[in-house]
Amino acid sequence: MHLFGRLSRKSSNRQIHSSVESLGSMVNIQEVGPFFYLTYPRFPEKGSDPSDGLDRRVYVRQNIDEWSGKRSNKRQVDLFIMAMEKFQKLDPKDKISYFQIAGIHGQPFVRWDDNSREPMKNGYCFHAHILFPIWHRPYVLLFEQVVYDIMIRDVIPQFPKEEEAGWRELADSWRLPFWDWARNGRVPDLANEGVGTENTWADDAEQEEYKNFGNAIGTSRWPDEEDQKPTSEGWRHGVVNNRKVADAFSSHMGYNEKNHGASAEMVYRLLTIPMDFTTFASTNPTSKDQKVDEDLNIEYIHNNIHGWTGDAGHMGNVPVASFDPLFWLHHCNIDRIFALWQALNPDKFLDKIPPDNSKITDSHGQEHDVNKDTPLQPFRNDPRGNYWTPDGVRYTVNLGYTYPELQRWDTKYSQQDKTFNETLYVEDLTAQINRLYGVSRSLVLDPKTPAPDGVEHIDGGLKITDFGFSIRFLKYAFGGQPFWIKLYIAQEEGVQTPITDLIAEVYNFSQRPELDGSTVCGNCKNGQTVKIKSTAYIPITPVLYKLLKAGRKLKTLTRDEVLSFLRKRAYWRVVKHGKELPRYEVEKLDLEIIGSSNDTKFFENPALPPAFDNFKEEPTISGGADGALDPELKQPNIPIPYPRPVRLKANLPLHSNLEFQKQLKPDSVILLESDYVDLSKPAVGVDMTQISITDDAGNTVFHISIRRGQGQIIFNAKVKGSWGEEERINLDHRFRASEEGATILIHDQGDGYEVWIDWVHALWFAKRVKNAVPKAISYGLADENGTAVLADDIEVRTYPSMRALFLQKHEHEEEKHT
Repeated sequence: MHLFGRLSRKSSNRQIHSSVESLGSMVNIQEVGPFFYLTYPRFPEKGSDPSDGLDRRVYVRQNIDEWSGKRSNKRQVDLFIMAMEKFQKLDPKDKISYFQIAGIHGQPFVRWDDNSREPMKNGYCFHAHILFPIWHRPYVLLFEQVVYDIMIRDVIPQFPKEEEAGWRELADSWRLPFWDWARNGRVPDLANEGVGTENTWADDAEQEEYKNFGNAIGTSRWPDEEDQKPTSEGWRHGVVNNRKVADAFSSHMGYNEKNHGASAEMVYRLLTIPMDFTTFASTNPTSKDQKVDEDLNIEYIHNNIHGWTGDAGHMGNVPVASFDPLFWLHHCNIDRIFALWQALNPDKFLDKIPPDNSKITDSHGQEHDVNKDTPLQPFRNDPRGNYWTPDGVRYTVNLGYTYPELQRWDTKYSQQDKTFNETLYVEDLTAQINRLYGVSRSLVLDPKTPAPDGVEHIDGGLKITDFGFSIRFLKYAFGGQPFWIKLYIAQEEGVQTPITDLIAEVYNFSQRPELDGSTVCGNCKNGQTVKIKSTAYIPITPVLYKLLKAGRKLKTLTRDEVLSFLRKRAYWRVVKHGKELPRYEVEKLDLEIIGSSNDTKFFENPALPPAFDNFKEEPTISGGADGALDPELKQPNIPIPYPRPVRLKANLPLHSNLEFQKQLKPDSVILLESDYVDLSKPAVGVDMTQISITDDAGNTVFHISIRRGQGQIIFNAKVKGSWGEEERINLDHRFRASEEGATILIHDQGDGYEVWIDWVHALWFAKRVKNAVPKAISYGLADENGTAVLADDIEVRTYPSMRALFLQKHEHEEEKHT
């Protein structure tokens, strides 16, 4: 597969195409410095004055659809694609190969650009941590730089000398594009395929936890059940279902207006509700008494994009997400949203760090305080091997790039004396955010729609009671496995129709902290230990407006009517691996669904941000593991089933003895299972298949002898060396289906043993040794050269009672054979 698709079809330059075909073998990129690959800023040669500080002119990272769709950019787009194809084909053993750069994020959990021979003691990446948006900034910058280096050193030299200067200008001005999924959930054309690369960790033992990603040499998006099987050709080479990606983005009632995507309103609130950096940066709660407006953060929005684009494929799983090319376009947009927020909140950075985020442990096991000087491994910024720090990557302009909305040098922000006007800049940025992402604003201020009851006219705008749901849950309740929390509003009272009722969802994008006994994510391990919760905030005003317009029994937006409406119709479920979890599993999440309201003002002036005040919880629309507010929509509270037995390998071979590990008391059960039954009569020899239960004194307290030649089963006991009187039953029709195996059940009823064969009562045998305690069971033949009725190896299991047996709460016997 090609990483970002094939060459642009719009290109009319035949020489580009012929040059691609004639490219020779890949030349390894030379490292800057003696040992380390350095991630460094790149600036325009002209017009970029360092003394301008944050107003310095730099090149712009552009929207991928807008950039690739312009005819004037076709040569630069082709240069990018050619470099990406070279990047993908690099030997995975090469430090700057696509495989190794992607592997920094998770698997194969090895050091990158590090000469240490010590085992890696912790992974690099940060999730559910205040460093989440900060660490990913130099990571995306590294990816961008490697692509640029390949352009300069391996692609451009293939062109005629007289053309190299022009291609060099295109490379110098190129910056990694972003995918604005909040505006358009369709996969960009340049990323409509997965990536294929040689996989060097295919034989790792721990791959089962991540659906055997080690078997894959191609990335997948939304693979179906068959293509998720690690042995399938689809899984190995990658299955890309971009239609399902688009469907996932468009399946939420109320959020998909003409100019907005499913996450637009979430981004809008993130950029307009006042918050500190700690709240903005992570799903990690800032305190135990966190307020509902502090549940909103960039990371949960980021997590949803991973779930919507990947599902059971690569993007949906932390350790392998970065192998899908969408990862880089997605994280470029996350960095953009981070930069937008920084421009609106220039004085907020690493403030109010929660105690559980105050320290980190690096890949060498060394502990560091979290502050502006924390080393962001493994990204080096000088030949001595020093790492980038939060302070070093705080401002994108100092890293040689910015985004379309943040071009501070634009003359429209200049005052008469040609100095920068911060007010004009912030007002223009606010207007762009209102236009790009303000779903609720556009609905409330729509001049074509009369303001409904519950909306109040104010000077320059409208005031509404805004509603939302906070969602809080234990991130590692299922050991780090991903799952969805889905929020619904029933179209009809008391009727669940999940496909049409879905209004929002929250994806738990996480991983197991340990693999093969080693910690691969120290931050995850700490989160699991302290039982960290994840938070999210879902604004639902756009949904209410859509329901109001559709006449779905919501007539006004008054507080009382909305609360009453939600009490009767709101419900939620947890889905893991495509299946709805039962209530007893949901209870493990310590799930909180907290309804809330606030007073929101939207202004006609696009340069003014909305004003959010008086956030408060609404107990009447809050719930938990029960799944709903209305009894008819609650999830059934079915009892926890007893765990089904895990069938062990047969533990009693022929001609062996097995000691019971636990004392068998009256009412206990011994269950014998065989894979097959052979009822054919032997031609010669003594035919006796024997099962004996003995006690500490050496007595055979119960004995079974199956004799095919006689057509009978004999029961007896041997006390103090003497056999007693035999009790017999006919063998015919005792074992019902030889190909399905056989079951013999022995139930100790205190004064005797009741025997069942293939779950049919066969005999009651009075005990001849009172108060005897069974010690062992043996299985053998009277004639060692004969053949057994049962399999050569049978399984023995014990139960404390018949009730425990039928509830399948059993105890496996794993004794050694004697």
